[in-house]
Amino acid sequence: MAFTLHPKMRLHPTLLFKCFVFLKRRRVYLLTAILLCCVVAAYVLSNSERPIPSYFTSTSEINQECVHPDLFQYDSALDKFYHKVEPLKCREHDWVYTRGGRLFYNQTALKSLDLDQETLRCNYYVLSRKDDFSTDVSEEKPIYRDGQVIPVDFFKVRCTAKTNTKHIFSIFLRNPSYSNYHAHVSKKNGEVKDIDNVKSTATGLPLNVMIVGFDSVSQVAWQRNLPLTYRFMKETLGSVVLRSYNIVGDGTPQALIPILTGRNEVELPDVLRRHEGAKTVDVYPMIWKDFKKAGYMTLWAEDKPIIGTFQYRMNGFLQQPTDHYMRTFYLGASGQFGKERHMCLGNKARHIVPLDYIHDFNTMYRDKKRFSFVFYNEASHDDLNDLQLVDSDLMHLLRSLYDAGVMNNTLLITMSDHGSRYSNIRSTSQGLLEERMPFVAITLPSWFADVYPEEWKNLNINSHRLTTPYDLNAVLHDVLDFKGAKAKYSVQNRSISLFSEVPIERTCADADIEPHWCACLAWEPVELNDPAVNIVTAALISFINSLISDEYEKCSELSLKEILSVTKIKPNKKLLSFSGSQDRDGRVPEFHNKPKMIATDYRITIETQPGGARFEATITIADETVKVIEENISRINKYGNTSHCIYARRDDLRKYCFCRDLVDNNE
Repeated sequence: MAFTLHPKMRLHPTLLFKCFVFLKRRRVYLLTAILLCCVVAAYVLSNSERPIPSYFTSTSEINQECVHPDLFQYDSALDKFYHKVEPLKCREHDWVYTRGGRLFYNQTALKSLDLDQETLRCNYYVLSRKDDFSTDVSEEKPIYRDGQVIPVDFFKVRCTAKTNTKHIFSIFLRNPSYSNYHAHVSKKNGEVKDIDNVKSTATGLPLNVMIVGFDSVSQVAWQRNLPLTYRFMKETLGSVVLRSYNIVGDGTPQALIPILTGRNEVELPDVLRRHEGAKTVDVYPMIWKDFKKAGYMTLWAEDKPIIGTFQYRMNGFLQQPTDHYMRTFYLGASGQFGKERHMCLGNKARHIVPLDYIHDFNTMYRDKKRFSFVFYNEASHDDLNDLQLVDSDLMHLLRSLYDAGVMNNTLLITMSDHGSRYSNIRSTSQGLLEERMPFVAITLPSWFADVYPEEWKNLNINSHRLTTPYDLNAVLHDVLDFKGAKAKYSVQNRSISLFSEVPIERTCADADIEPHWCACLAWEPVELNDPAVNIVTAALISFINSLISDEYEKCSELSLKEILSVTKIKPNKKLLSFSGSQDRDGRVPEFHNKPKMIATDYRITIETQPGGARFEATITIADETVKVIEENISRINKYGNTSHCIYARRDDLRKYCFCRDLVDNNE
């Protein structure tokens, strides 16, 4: 079993000094010595690994009731589940494109194909909603000119033309043709007129809402597969990641319904397709209805109509639920997907279509209040690695809206419903935890912290406290009717706005999370004769001695005097043994799973000699490697003047060093 020291050991503060002394003793020219030392230091710094946090150690507060694991992304044990995905290779050009509600000819494509534009003829066919399970296609409508307004959101375009090139066999060749589906936002002037007549109230926040979600993406998977987006969110947008966000049920509906209604499926009217007399989802109290009443334009977009959140098991919507509704497009266009290159639609990656759609919506109605929610399945539902294909385009969307000033009055929620459910990672304890801890981040305009400092402080506190989809619903209600930090919540409240402080004593039971979905960790005692105890004890003492090794002339080498206590932390048994749901609705759990534990954290308290120092440390055994990190070691009794021999110059070693000149007195 390997013993891995923390990388900071290679960044010892006396590195440059020792290097200089070493060279000086050999009478090396002083300037050369300094340059060589700088080179050595630079090499060490550049080759230092990122610090690896303890596997289950959380940044949660000491007295916090629910402690979630810190599912760090740099453990080599997870590398086998990730691989690099090659870029998509879509068609080179589409003949037409849309911008600002208008259709334009792609001159680059027409020239590259050497088309005779005098012979170019294009028509479009309107895709209109029949119901939530079928789409009508209109008769052809001519496209008369470049830049023509297309007064619908979804349509198919067909074009024909002749080439300029004359060929001896041209009479036997088919003329070039083009056919593809397109989506854009066509401004609904009637709806705009209606919302303009809505009387504004002063009780809400001056914010639009934009939610961008992806299926099956844990916190770890988001940071690994969307590094450009994540960095932009953190460094430019100042996004707050909810590190202790926990799912409340099995699957996408159990994640999105609480966000959109504040309730769970059992509490709402029956809308299941297989039940005779069940209602349509129109009866659900969707939050976008409240936003519509408050004068917002609304949008809901979801790909993969065959597994639609509100259609796979449910009856769907009788009436179109939002002003702009992308299911109509996907019902009409999905048949084309099998004829296209992998994950492409014409010259576009398919994930760009909904990203462009939400971009159009937020720019087309820029002077209106807006609520938009895009949820995308294809890039992550089956293979978490395919999400890499989205990274640069998602970052570009956020960058474009940021540069356009849209983010200056928008609450952005970037999220997933749950972690991966179908990849091999789920067969491990890490995978089970990741499934329960999806990525969720909240982004607010830069001015929010200045105008609402208490709410901003609470949001950051809550980023490390137990939160759920119900809390996101409370945040959305706060946008409409702002209570903020003044709202009175207790631990008994299932929905708590993140602008108020979530109680530190909140448990999964308080938040209405069943035990098998709860990712909170529990410490359990370890018998001292457990083989792991000797391993972690030896690793801890060896690590401490390595820290003081260059001060052995002054400090005594330490040895074990007594093991005071050992505990280990792991997820609850219900979570570990949960294998799935017996029923199609995710309400009846099964417990047959025996996952492989990737890592186990041990909390050990020991007393060393000489000197009687007591240390408490959290040590990880992962993949047959023991990991000790200095930040996870605490001195829990006073050391007084026992480190007086290095006290003035080595504050980093005070808690470890027992001066040799005290050994005789101590004995």
